[in-house]
Amino acid sequence: MNRIVVGVDGSAHADRALRWAVREADIRAAAIELVHGYALHPHALMIGRSDRDVANDLIDAIIERNRSLLNSVEWDATLVPLLGGAATALIDVGEDADLIVVGSRGIGGFGGLFLGATSYRAAAHASTPVAVIREGGDALDGNRAVVVGVDGSRGSRRALRWALDEAERRNVGLSVVHGYHEPSHPALATVGTGEQLEHMRLNAHDDAVAVVDDVLDDVDVPGKVEMERIITAGSPAGVLLDNAGPDHLLVVGTRGRGALGRAVFGSVSHQCLHYAVGPVVVVP
Repeated sequence: MNRIVVGVDGSAHADRALRWAVREADIRAAAIELVHGYALHPHALMIGRSDRDVANDLIDAIIERNRSLLNSVEWDATLVPLLGGAATALIDVGEDADLIVVGSRGIGGFGGLFLGATSYRAAAHASTPVAVIREGGDALDGNRAVVVGVDGSRGSRRALRWALDEAERRNVGLSVVHGYHEPSHPALATVGTGEQLEHMRLNAHDDAVAVVDDVLDDVDVPGKVEMERIITAGSPAGVLLDNAGPDHLLVVGTRGRGALGRAVFGSVSHQCLHYAVGPVVVVP
């Protein structure tokens, strides 16, 4: 059976992620695994309760608060000692899952600090797609149109395949977005004519169209998915963010062109995670 892992810590952000995960589980006919990480303190027993006892009380409260929601899906709950950090534990539990879901912030456990801590690290390093759920919008809304960024890289091709599958499951439209840089160096204005500059801009647009055509040639687009192409001059991240509002599901690859390896998180993915106003799925 399909499986979705969601990090919970009692925060409003984590509860929002849980609601989104349940909706996604319903779409995928998947089971939910709630995961809570807790820190180990050597002197905890001196106060009469272990950290696991405290963590167990917290996850029981989370389950009780969301019981009516959880009753609609198959679910389980897991407590994990944080030996290597929250992101590491969540990645380990979700290694064989279909999707990991986290809130953009939290109060500890699988939240803490700000985007760039647990949620950022999980999205950057997991071998499983990671959904980061932000504030705003209805977390249970399964009718969000899907927006995916492509740039010709292998990462963006995997993101496109994931986005196509998701659009088909949700029965929504898909926007395939590519932002490209026009020739804009100040020196060009002094050495080239207006006609030459316009020719260079047209060539840049044609090259961008060819990139998108090449990526789409690699996939089979389901007949029931209504797809549009958006090819716009501008920074790739800026173009993506302009086309992905609070009512969209934004999908990006972990790395695009120019990223050097697994330790390098692509700048477009980085910016989308920090500045998107709706949920973002990062596909490794």
